[in-house]
Amino acid sequence: MRNASKILRLSGFVLTAGLAAASTAMAANTPTEAANKKTVLDFYAALNEADATNTMKERIPDIVEKYLSPDYKQHTLLLPGPGTDREKTVRMFQSRPPRPTGAATAIPPQRTDAIMAEGDRVMLLTSRDQRDPATGELKPFYTFNMFVVKDGKLVEHWDLSPGRAPRPRGDAGGPAAPGAPPGS
Repeated sequence: MRNASKILRLSGFVLTAGLAAASTAMAANTPTEAANKKTVLDFYAALNEADATNTMKERIPDIVEKYLSPDYKQHTLLLPGPGTDREKTVRMFQSRPPRPTGAATAIPPQRTDAIMAEGDRVMLLTSRDQRDPATGELKPFYTFNMFVVKDGKLVEHWDLSPGRAPRPRGDAGGPAAPGAPPGS
């Protein structure tokens, strides 16, 4: 019985040590995963900078060229009209009106709340304070985004925001740019 007790204690130690090692290994990103996260964050930084300076119309073609692969697929945004999803993304951002700049009307900055990578997939949770239509109070509005990244370029994108159900491509309902990175 003493030997069985020692074995159980030793087994528990081995199991605990193994789980701790596995947790540490899972928490660390590979160099590719870290690079993929950086690509997504750099893309958002470029969009947010262009948005904040009201230079989106001029800068979006270069941003798209730098960050989106030639065969980029946008799975949830309504991107009407002819052309590739890259071309539609440029048109969508160019058609947005300039952002208000006065202190009372300025749109609060977008925050990155979490970013995770697994292989070629990167998931990003962002938030921006927006007025609740029912109460007028500022509340965080969250958007979940997932990207596939290959060779430093965004290949695919999905997004979901509260109050907006995923919809198939081509559905004409909903706002023009739901879940788009810089405060839509």
